[in-house]
Amino acid sequence: MVLGSGPAASEMLPWVHIVIANVKGMLRGVHHGVSPKHLQPYLSEFCWRFSRRHFEGELFDRLLWTCITGGDPLTWAQLVGTS
Repeated sequence: MVLGSGPAASEMLPWVHIVIANVKGMLRGVHHGVSPKHLQPYLSEFCWRFSRRHFEGELFDRLLWTCITGGDPLTWAQLVGTS
């Protein structure tokens, strides 16, 4: 048996299990599954939302600011992976 595996793992690392469950719920529920090709952007979105979960009143303003100052825009070819 590996230390921290099985039932003892959720007691040792409760937040890890909560975050993983939330990621799985988002991918299965909101996005109805994701291909490996697009997994990283969806995980990045989850991290962005998770980091800002306590700023609900400011979420739109922060999203708008991030879009404005976030860097270079993606082209369609980059988005669909044909470049």
